[in-house]
Amino acid sequence: MSSIEARDLSLTLGSNRVLRGVSLDLRPGEMLGLIGPNGAGKTCLLRILAGILSPSQGWVRIDGRPLQSLPAQARSRRIAYLTQAGTAHWPVSVERIVALGRLPHLGNWQLPGERDTAVIRRVIAQTDLHHLTERQFPTLSGGEKARVLLARALAGEPQYLLADEPVAALDLAHQLEVMDLLRQHCNHGGSVVVILHDLRLASHYCNRLQLLLDGETLAVGPPEGVIGDDNLKRAFGVKMREGVGAIDTAFSLTWVRDKPGEGQ
Repeated sequence: MSSIEARDLSLTLGSNRVLRGVSLDLRPGEMLGLIGPNGAGKTCLLRILAGILSPSQGWVRIDGRPLQSLPAQARSRRIAYLTQAGTAHWPVSVERIVALGRLPHLGNWQLPGERDTAVIRRVIAQTDLHHLTERQFPTLSGGEKARVLLARALAGEPQYLLADEPVAALDLAHQLEVMDLLRQHCNHGGSVVVILHDLRLASHYCNRLQLLLDGETLAVGPPEGVIGDDNLKRAFGVKMREGVGAIDTAFSLTWVRDKPGEGQ
């Protein structure tokens, strides 16, 4: 069974203890959302899962095999990592950027074959980029760029997609487009770990949430069990007021900061 397992991950960078005993499970067809305040360790955890960082302690297994035992090409075929500030400044067409996602499946100096071309075309259609294939990447809008970079990741046909704030700086419509594409990847049998700051999006799209605080797991489970007053007060210093009539969410979240002197 396809899965990612991580146990007791700790990470020290210089004198800074970034992660402390974090464990994680990713199941087939699941979207797991990593949430928490800035500096909680979310990006470092994602980079460990991608094999970019090595933990100071603990281990990661991909489909039952130690992550570090997988050759780089085999790892990149299974895992796609969508970086927080992923972009491309050189004047390259959208189609060529998407085609870069096929590199893990090609040998040295090997050109894309018929199957590679078919995958590229399918992903371009899936991400609604067919009308942009000849456009130069720097000329695109922020939302279009986000879709192109996601298409590049999907073109590699990864089982696991690790996305670091893929909707940051996007307007609401483009946020929903990107999240819908991530959800489609799960619906087609893939799995996603995504870092999100918008708790409405996280609660709507993710099967489970893992809340990090100061490098440790504060809570993990279904969104309704993680996004609660106690957890949010500890992690973000805010209270939650549950309401009615929220669009596309199980509940409405209204942030209410403590007045000076309250909750001390």
